[in-house]
Amino acid sequence: MVQARLPSLDTKLEKVTGKVTLWFALNLVLLVGFLTFEFSPILKPRWWEDAYSVAMNLLAGGLVSFFFYWLVVYIPEQRKRRIIKDNLTRMYRSIKKDILYQVLFASIKGGRSDLQADHDTIETLMTTDGFKKAFQGGREADEGFYAFENQMSYDTPEFRRIILNLEMLVRQIEFVLHNYTMEDKELFDFFKRLELMLLSLRRSTPGYDESKPLCSFVYQIFSGWNVIEGYRGYDVIDKMIADI
Repeated sequence: MVQARLPSLDTKLEKVTGKVTLWFALNLVLLVGFLTFEFSPILKPRWWEDAYSVAMNLLAGGLVSFFFYWLVVYIPEQRKRRIIKDNLTRMYRSIKKDILYQVLFASIKGGRSDLQADHDTIETLMTTDGFKKAFQGGREADEGFYAFENQMSYDTPEFRRIILNLEMLVRQIEFVLHNYTMEDKELFDFFKRLELMLLSLRRSTPGYDESKPLCSFVYQIFSGWNVIEGYRGYDVIDKMIADI
């Protein structure tokens, strides 16, 4: 229920901020106008002194209210958003790297003698081009991505570790959906779909057919593959995190 209301909360926050900014601009224009007229050599009408006093009190109060809103509401909210986004970026990269280690270990067990889990290899495979080059193609069971997929047919430590990482990732997404106000409806829809997908994948079981959705997800996030667009050259989850 909370997640379903998030877009409306974003809209309200955006509207409130827009109205406050508009009133501040109007307040500032009026203040400058009154001060300019007050200190100009133009002859003032009799009622001007009282009107000027009342207007200055109101306009000064408006400025104080705006700065109070800016300091108490806007700045803390922006700081909270930045902290949550930075944390999600770091956690996703950490989780993704750990999954990559499991892909490498499983692939080596599956017969890939051309791979090793050193720092340079990991950094290369964390790029979509590097991963695609290392795992695309292959026809035999110990070639390409097949070496990894075949290991997912069994209840291996690598399989269990990947499932654990998906559990940690879905908890991160749940936290963001509950605590980060997304102004873009498409972004919210994407992370909601991702949450549901991860909830489904974390219930994956070992097996040739049973593990196919899990293997497909792993290949897509590392290679940038999409069924509709083909190879996009980027990890869509990483890109969407950068866009929030």
